[in-house]
This record gives sequence, structure tokens and C-alpha cells, in this order.
Amino acid sequence: MDANVLDVLETNPVTGRSTGLAKTVRIAIRAMTGARIPYCVIGAAALAARGLPRMTRDLDIAVRREDGDAAIAALEKSGLKPVTPIGDADDAEPMIVFVDVSTGAEVDLLLAVGEPESSAIEGATSSALFGAKARVASLEHLLLLYLYSNQPRHLGDFASIVQSGLADVSKAESLLVDMHPEMKTEWRKRVKYAQSPPPAPKKPRRK
Repeated sequence: MDANVLDVLETNPVTGRSTGLAKTVRIAIRAMTGARIPYCVIGAAALAARGLPRMTRDLDIAVRREDGDAAIAALEKSGLKPVTPIGDADDAEPMIVFVDVSTGAEVDLLLAVGEPESSAIEGATSSALFGAKARVASLEHLLLLYLYSNQPRHLGDFASIVQSGLADVSKAESLLVDMHPEMKTEWRKRVKYAQSPPPAPKKPRRK
């Protein structure tokens, strides 16, 4: 991975100072690896590791719900502090936010149930991330994850991945059909929009 891509996340563009994210990422990845918990990095850090940086400066980690307690314990043991309620076992896919008090950087832990997260975790590959060897979701799996979000930034991330030419869109569609064939129509609509977005409106003439 080109260090300049990750520099976008590590350096504050206004002050030029380090955000501390690199240190926090290394702490969290060591914790997950040391505890031997199946996981994958998703979100902005995963995009950066795959060559598509986004300006969000945090670390998103997905684990299966059944590995949630072990993941929470490992991150707490590493010194990261949970700042949102952990909830109970009946919560559907809770997101637990941790903060590294030494840097202020944030780690978001998604306790996932089912697909596409389970396949993303299983299919994650090792990639260098701020000097740590992290298990990072593929671009194909990131596309599937973003398919289930209508947040503007995720819609933009979906389009960026498609437009980059770095992802195998056909492979991603095959994965989706195996998981959730009922989403195929929505998938094709979003891919088509990303590949051929509507033209920008013309500026009105001066009166």
C-alpha cells in the first residue's frame, strides 16, 4: 500500500499534525490478533488499505456476534475505553465505540449477524495498515456492505469503488446472488448509477 494513501488519514490537513490514528490502529489490531478473534477491517481504513482513501479518521472492525464478548474484552484489555453502552445479547448488530485516550482516535466495533459481514470476515486478506498486518475486507465485500446503507457517504463510497475499476463487480454480484438474491435489482440500479451518473445541472444564464 502506498504510504501517501494512509497519510491522508494519519495527518490533519489543517494543522499538519498527526491524528494519532496509526498508533490506535496498531493497538487494536494487535489486540484482535493476539486474542485470535476472526475479524475484518471495514470502512475508511479498509478503503485506504485498498487504495481509496476517505477522510473519516477512525477504525471500523467487524466481528461475528458470537465473538463479540471476546472482542470487547480484548480491546478493553489493550487500553481502549468503550464510550457507548455495550448493550445485551438481544441487540441486533450493535456498534460499540471505543476511544484511545492517549490519542483521541476512535475504534468502532460492529457485532454482526449473518451476511454480508460473515463472508467479509471469512474472505478478508492480510494487508499492511500503519505498520500492522490487518485482516481487511475486499473491495467486493465492501460493495456488498455499502449496498445495505443509504447514508450519503456510503453511497459515495459504493460509487467510488465501482468507478475505480479496482473491484470485480461481477464477482461481487455473484456473491450477492448467493446471499440475498432479492437484492439483485437494487444492486444493478446502484451499479448502473455509479457507472453512468446523471450529468450535472447547467448553470442558469445571467439575467
